[in-house]
Amino acid sequence: MLEHEIKERGDVSILRFYGSIGVGDAHRIKDSLAQLPRENSRLVINLGVSFVTSEAIGNLIFLYKRYREKGGQVVLCNITPSVRQVLEITRLDKLLPIVETEEEAVTKLSRE
Repeated sequence: MLEHEIKERGDVSILRFYGSIGVGDAHRIKDSLAQLPRENSRLVINLGVSFVTSEAIGNLIFLYKRYREKGGQVVLCNITPSVRQVLEITRLDKLLPIVETEEEAVTKLSRE
């Protein structure tokens, strides 16, 4: 089951996912996206999940585009090996910056 939480660190929003993103979780992902503050232009997605669907990949692309259109930035962190493999196959690892830890992601966004 997919769980999420949203935290703020200054002008950086942190969206944390737990569990696995399966078929039918699109509504939960959309709910979490709707809860993101509109004023922050920097987003960390802590993707500590064991599985992602193509729907979840589509949501990542949507988020990336939404933030980029407003001059914002998105960084992924805490990627499991199986999810990293999906990101590599879809070449999203070339589009979205990926770092190991949430702290690294916040630091990266704070510097840029």
